[in-house]
Amino acid sequence: MPRRHTDQDACPGSPVTWTQWLAAIMTGTGLAVMCWSGLLTDQDLNGGDTWPYFMPQKVVLAESLQNNRIPGWHPLTGLGYPLLAESQAGVFYPPTQILYRLFEVNRAFSVSTVLHYALAFVFAWRFMRSQGVSATASQLAALVYVYGWFPARISLEWSIIGGVWLPLTLWRGHEFLTRPGRMRFALLASALAVHLLAGHFTLAFITELCLIAYAVLMRVFTPQDRRPAWSTVSLVPAAVATGLLLSAAQILPTMELKQISQRDTSQTRPDRPFDPGYGHMPPLYLSQLVASWTWWHTPEIRSSGRLQQLPGSISSATNAVEAHFYVGLIPLGLIVLDLLFRKHRSAAPSVRRIWWTLILLSVFYATGWLLPVTGHLPGFSYFMGPGRYTIVATLGAAVLCGLSLDHLAGRRASLVPITIVIAGLTWFDLHQASRAVADAVPVPEIWPHRHESWIRRYFTSQPPRTTRVLAPGPNVACLFGTAAVPQYLGIGPAVYFSEAFDLARSPEDERFLSDEQHRKLRDLAVTHVLTDTRLPPSDWLEFVQAGPDALLNRIWGDPYAVRYLYAVRDARDRLESAPPDALTSWSCTVDEATVVEFDVTLSRPGILQLHELDYPGWTVFVDGRPAQDEAAAEHPRGGLVRTVPVPAGTHRVRWEFRSKAIRHGIQISVLTALVLWGGVFLRLPRRHNARNVKKEQ
Repeated sequence: MPRRHTDQDACPGSPVTWTQWLAAIMTGTGLAVMCWSGLLTDQDLNGGDTWPYFMPQKVVLAESLQNNRIPGWHPLTGLGYPLLAESQAGVFYPPTQILYRLFEVNRAFSVSTVLHYALAFVFAWRFMRSQGVSATASQLAALVYVYGWFPARISLEWSIIGGVWLPLTLWRGHEFLTRPGRMRFALLASALAVHLLAGHFTLAFITELCLIAYAVLMRVFTPQDRRPAWSTVSLVPAAVATGLLLSAAQILPTMELKQISQRDTSQTRPDRPFDPGYGHMPPLYLSQLVASWTWWHTPEIRSSGRLQQLPGSISSATNAVEAHFYVGLIPLGLIVLDLLFRKHRSAAPSVRRIWWTLILLSVFYATGWLLPVTGHLPGFSYFMGPGRYTIVATLGAAVLCGLSLDHLAGRRASLVPITIVIAGLTWFDLHQASRAVADAVPVPEIWPHRHESWIRRYFTSQPPRTTRVLAPGPNVACLFGTAAVPQYLGIGPAVYFSEAFDLARSPEDERFLSDEQHRKLRDLAVTHVLTDTRLPPSDWLEFVQAGPDALLNRIWGDPYAVRYLYAVRDARDRLESAPPDALTSWSCTVDEATVVEFDVTLSRPGILQLHELDYPGWTVFVDGRPAQDEAAAEHPRGGLVRTVPVPAGTHRVRWEFRSKAIRHGIQISVLTALVLWGGVFLRLPRRHNARNVKKEQ
């Protein structure tokens, strides 16, 4: 007889054996290695944000961790920025702390990617089991979730690192709602906290919303004898709040940055405002569910910008990666069959109602139609990419696919071969669709060629803190060991999005050799210009060297391109004084991410000026004694220079990054963890003693 599934299958009491766990772990690991095998051997990921954004962060991150320092500051991007506060480095995220201490930067990045794909599969599988899906069908459902949503976004490291925690958090939330207790509350809050520590809070915010909605829908749709009490449901937001406190070490520095960032200020350029609608999914683009790599994701369609022109699309820009939503043709067919045969099955109706509600809500929000309202609300207004809400729809589709397969397959014995065939075909389908969309691919190793770069050799031969380069590809030039503009940041100081940083980025721009460009480069203490083409003679640029570069050419995928390096003739020194003739000599004696020290000689008293970002937490010392930062006293933090008065003579001036937000955040995190888990473990002995007394009686 066919096996009938009921809501009881969704209860925590349904058995999950160690054998099933092992099978899921082996499958998840095998799929991750099969999909990204090259990243574990002799390949690096290239394309999208990988090298312009993530790798320059990881270099500073790894150097700090390997020296047992908190990487609070990145001194090379732009005029510097608070690395921990920007969040995407995931400084306190446990896998980051381990992997970037053990491996080279590129290998740590690759191992992290493969590890999170495997973990995402296992956690998704376990969540499917909590939804009443059988162990075998749960593997297909986990495949749909992980390889339907994430490979197309492989250039966005935060997607898979954040996506791991959505199914895990929902599983822990389900456990708490069905069997509330202190231990389950603590586990739920801790899962939420680790998700936040991973950085890039968009998916964490989506997870929190989904968790709260799931709790309410469980109360509404679950049969009365098994529905959670409202008092239990109300504790889910409390778990979210506790997770925020647990992750305060990350949250507080990010909140401090946000207050002076482009996301909460009027200082940014009016022609480049922060747009929360960027990355939406046009409603007609839902047709990709049945016409993915055969139509929508062909090169012609992608290059035409057709997404921007679809009826019903909002005015914000978008792209195929952000708007990707595809679960495979066979899983989609299973969901449709499940709808058609709804009168002939009684399997988990409450689970279906919950997930159909969440799917419809997430897809509707992904269109961006609600932004006129939500764009003014805390949380919603902080993040771009409404299309990212389709991660909830993908997870819901995976649940419905698994339930449908269980219902249609019937006999347990027939389920395994059917699932294997469907999974194989779905794997190929999802793989092809993601390849058509993804803007990053594994390529032969790039990182080891860093030491062959003539540009890097040039800049590392210069005295520390003396060079800053204008280069194509934001942030990439930081890999040469020099500070670089323009900068590329998800959330950054507002001044980086102001007129002062509106630079012509390539010689094709008629402003590139203009007097205005020259003035801005001098104001930013830029000393060199790197281009892809030879420049005509200029009064303020001097040719230095040219040739193909081993690192840059591999990043841009052009092995024969020639790079041209020029020096700005009248470039300002990174360290100056007011009046200008007061500073007679200087040298950098300590050059670290969070500490910079100079030996200076002044012919008369003056104001020392360091052309680096002035930001809360930077403290200056003169000859070991705290000194007053003149700019901080007169102007709000966030300016382009740090200043300090220095008397005549030879002195040692030292700037240290001592962030109160980081210190207080760590204190709150530790205190919350002690209270939360102390309340759990101090209660356990009393429970154990109570059981022993009851047995004796």
